[in-house]
Parts: sequence; structure tokens; C-alpha cells
Amino acid sequence: MPDFWIIGPIAWDLALYVDHLPASGHFVQASDSAERPGGTGANVAVALSQAGGTVHMVGYIGADAAGQKMTNTLATSGVDVHHVQTLPGHTSSVVLLIEPNGERTIIGIQPDLLHTIAIPTTAIAPGDIVYFAAWHDTFTPAAQALAGNGTLVTSVPPGTLPAMRYLIGSRNDFSTIPANTTAIVTEGAKGVTVHSCGNSQHYPAAPADVVDVTGAGDAFAAGLLWGIAQGQHLDQGVRRGLIWAAQTVATKSSMPGQGAPP
Repeated sequence: MPDFWIIGPIAWDLALYVDHLPASGHFVQASDSAERPGGTGANVAVALSQAGGTVHMVGYIGADAAGQKMTNTLATSGVDVHHVQTLPGHTSSVVLLIEPNGERTIIGIQPDLLHTIAIPTTAIAPGDIVYFAAWHDTFTPAAQALAGNGTLVTSVPPGTLPAMRYLIGSRNDFSTIPANTTAIVTEGAKGVTVHSCGNSQHYPAAPADVVDVTGAGDAFAAGLLWGIAQGQHLDQGVRRGLIWAAQTVATKSSMPGQGAPP
């Protein structure tokens, strides 16, 4: 099986469970709160590692206690953290406001410095799978070089074409559906639609008791990438991703794989 290289955010989350989102100037009382590991890159990396993959995390932490907690979380989950860079300042952090239906609103606290990290292109082997869990245009040269060397490159939108074999993101992430790649569009409770070669196919979401939708898209991406790595048809990868997403929304967690994926 190929190695996975996940390039993306590593974050420490503060989750606040509220009965509604407050209007401007109003007050809301949280019924529950939790500090917990998260970040879209770290979420995907942990899910793939707990499924049995060899996973390398590429991202950054700050020189603080939250950064050490995130490094420990990744390493304990079996993720290689050799390419996690420590930058001056704080680790990325977000506040999550989670409503009774499980939907969440995200508030970033620290500035995003992901565009400053170095991507270890020489360490990534042909045939490995790279997933950009966040995209900055500064990644374009590395993505193009990796695709040219035979690496399977995937990304959230917009990525850079034609380097990206697959684009994976929510409906809101796509300004247009590109014609020269496979676009996999997540639509929350409505499921997923795959656009490829001028055709589209819709897949309904797997049944779930929704508690907290945080990390659902990351779990889906991980399940899809796992299927691709196994050499499965894209259809099987999509269905696996939907199952992993359904498992994730049923728990109070930012990070998929806190209960082992199937």
C-alpha cells in the first residue's frame, strides 16, 4: 500500500455546545464544553493511521503547550510527525459553536501560517498519495512537481490543475466544477456527488445519529483515500468515506477515528 502524506492544519479546538447561535449583542450559555485535538489535516492523518496506513503529517504547530499536545496526539495515533514544523507563536486554534442538530460554526483564533511551511517533495515517493487538506497557491510548484514524479496528488478546492487527480470538498468550496479532474462534492446530510468526464453520480449519506458534525468531511476524505490506496473502484471509496463520516458525526469529537474506523 502507498504511504499517505497529509498536508494541512493542525489545531487545538474549544468546542462549546449551545442551544442556539446568539444574535449580535446577545448572550448564550453553553451546556457543555471541551478542549480537544483537531485541524483538518490532523483529522485525516489520524483516521488513516488508525485504519492501518503509513501516514506522514506535514504542517506546523506553535511553540506552546497546545502544540505539544497535538504532536503527542498524532504520534500516539501512529502518525509520523517528522515533517511537522514548529513555528514561533501559538498553535492554530478554533472555537466551535455546536447546535443541538450537530451543526457547527467555526471561529478561527490564530492567523493561518500554513502557506509558510516547506513541503518535503524529495521525501515523497512515486506512487505515494498526497492530500492537501487546505490549499494555498504557494503549494502549486510542489504539487505540480509531485504529480510529474508519479505521486497521486489530491486536494481540497481549488488545488492546481491538471496536477490534481481528485478534488474533494463541500459544495461551498467549489466556485465551479472543473471539467478536467474528478470532483467529489460533499453535501452534508444530502450525501456526495461525484463529477467526472462530464458525468455525475450521487450517493446518499449513510444513516447516522448526528451529535456533532465536526470532522465529518475529514472522515469522508480519509475513507475515500483509503479506498483509493487499496486499489478499489472510486465507488467503493466514496461509500467507505460516507460510512466513516456517519461514524464521526455520532460522537462529540473533532477528530475522526477516536473510535476506530471500519
